[in-house]
Amino acid sequence: MAKPLLLVGFGAEGVMKKSKQPISITHQPEINTPNKTPIRSPGRFFSGRFFYGWWVLVLISVMAAMNNAFFDKGPALFLIPVGASLGLNRATTSLIFSLGRSEGAVAGPFVGYLVDRFGARRIMVIGTILAGIGFIIFSFSQTLWVFAFAYLGFVAFGATMAFQDSATAMVITWFSRYRVRAMSVREASGNLGSTILIPIMTLVIAIWDWRVAALMGAGAYLIVILPLMPLLKESPESMGLLPDGANEADVKAARLEMEASGDDGAASAELQRLRRYYAGAEFTVREALRTTSFWYLMMGTVLRQVSRVGIDLHYVAILEWKDFDTSIAALFFTLRLGMNVPSKLIVGYFGDKVPAQIILGGGMVIYSLGLVLLLSSDGLIILAISAVTMGISEGITPVNWGVIGNYFGRHHYATLRGTINMSYSWALLLVPFATGWWFDQYTSYSWPIVISLGAAVASAVIYALMRQPKIPQRLKA
Repeated sequence: MAKPLLLVGFGAEGVMKKSKQPISITHQPEINTPNKTPIRSPGRFFSGRFFYGWWVLVLISVMAAMNNAFFDKGPALFLIPVGASLGLNRATTSLIFSLGRSEGAVAGPFVGYLVDRFGARRIMVIGTILAGIGFIIFSFSQTLWVFAFAYLGFVAFGATMAFQDSATAMVITWFSRYRVRAMSVREASGNLGSTILIPIMTLVIAIWDWRVAALMGAGAYLIVILPLMPLLKESPESMGLLPDGANEADVKAARLEMEASGDDGAASAELQRLRRYYAGAEFTVREALRTTSFWYLMMGTVLRQVSRVGIDLHYVAILEWKDFDTSIAALFFTLRLGMNVPSKLIVGYFGDKVPAQIILGGGMVIYSLGLVLLLSSDGLIILAISAVTMGISEGITPVNWGVIGNYFGRHHYATLRGTINMSYSWALLLVPFATGWWFDQYTSYSWPIVISLGAAVASAVIYALMRQPKIPQRLKA
């Protein structure tokens, strides 16, 4: 039976039509690619009416939960015990962890090109194997050089390759209308993983050793994450689908009806949204780099990272400097991470509806308030409010990365994100190292917090200046 124009997928809405004749859509028993090659079925368990992109998102979210705990947030727990075990000062230990973050950013454009060229899943498999092997070597390190070799040569390079560039690009590829929402689920899942695993890691380090926690990381990558990789599919098009589960016939019908209307304003708002999400402008890398929107986004992101990376790595140490016990400091850290989860989900819901510059600028204002509280007080309640405030501000992360796809399209997302990653690579290296060096020299974190506060305020201002870029001239004809 013919059905009226309808978007098939999670949360999709019907489309109002101006024509009197209904647009019929028939469901074929087999979907073929343009070269008539049958598309592989995802399997009995994953088949059905539920859009496969949501399964992809669930799998990536599980992976992100473990990667976030062991690689993104784990260094804050490893910083002090690793330094004590290997006889390193705070600055040297910070330098290794900082180099790990910055090397992934430096390699961003190259890895992004590989993702765009060969597909995200292959790069994720390679990165996961490298990270797992790296954590094994890291757990047995007895010297600075083995520590640096394991963490920089394997853990950091593999984890950023797999989950900073590739996994995010895959989510962007599978979703358009619900892009920020999907990114929010992925980001929130990562922080939920940290909220659950950070206390466990803290307990393991306290009872046994940081080396046992490192071996847990190896198991997470090699035993849990790696076997899930075959279930990931490269793109909706590889399965005969469109982003969000939209039906190709529906999109074509909407495009034809809008062309027949002769004026975008004469078409329904729903039809306009349909065309914008599934037939939007795809910028080349060069075209994106020529827009002021890209440079505002990049500058805002650089300053945001300057304000964050030193505080993130030294957060537990900052609270210990304020005379809190390590377990209490880790509890505050967990509270901050825990607030990321609802914040990212809420921001993700509104992120597809509210302009990105409002969300990003507002989020950095909230983060600035958290830094003011962290700097000005040693009181338990005020620091708890600071942790909550800073955690809430991290809800803007999926918008920060989702806006690249919203502004410039899906085709070159990984390369553009890699370019932005490279632009702040120096901050990932120098800011945490400088923070540790300052503490070694003056036994104080006051000035590093002040500098982070200044960068946060500047980031808020620059984000607020962003605007949707104009369509490239070649697409206006």
